Amino acid sequence: MRTTTIGASSWRQTWRSSLAWTAIAAALAAALLALALSAPPAKSAERSATTAVTGGKTLLKLDGDTAAVLTDAGISIQATGPAIGPAGSPVFAFPIVGGQVNTRQLSGKIIHSGGLAITAGDTTLVVKRFVIDPDEGVLTARVAGAGARIPLLRLGAVGSVKTAPGLLVLRDVNVRLTATAAGALNETFDTDLFAAGLPIGKATVIARTGL
Repeated sequence: MRTTTIGASSWRQTWRSSLAWTAIAAALAAALLALALSAPPAKSAERSATTAVTGGKTLLKLDGDTAAVLTDAGISIQATGPAIGPAGSPVFAFPIVGGQVNTRQLSGKIIHSGGLAITAGDTTLVVKRFVIDPDEGVLTARVAGAGARIPLLRLGAVGSVKTAPGLLVLRDVNVRLTATAAGALNETFDTDLFAAGLPIGKATVIARTGL
């Protein structure tokens, strides 16, 4: 059997080489640690997409069949406050007055002024101050005289999304009546005409943002 012996000088050279690699590895580890500590958090990009909503409008085009049924039942819908419609068309426009959205995650709140007056005979129910929550897929409204805010419309799939500096556009959003709103309307007008999931129409949100 052949035995190889490492001399003192060879051992010292090997030891020095080992120390050199250890030093290099330590320096590399320190550099990586410093880089990790100085890097922004992973969610910073998501947070940077959150911006204030400064204006714009939401358009609501009533479903033709639903509008016809309501008209036949003697129920009319008119815009109130600064909202507009339906002047010779089935489209309502609600001014956007504030809120905050994340344009990447499509979350946040979009606040409107104006509202809708729903009338049958001598009875009128006014819902106003709409707030769209894109993340939850719901539009809530304040009921005039009641001081309560209810989920009014359920927001379905968005037809298309456009984002640009200072602009967020959500087109062709299907909207349907919520169970809560249907119950409130049936109780107010003493009818069973309204049901959860009743097609209300399609909405287009055109929001000006701070980005």
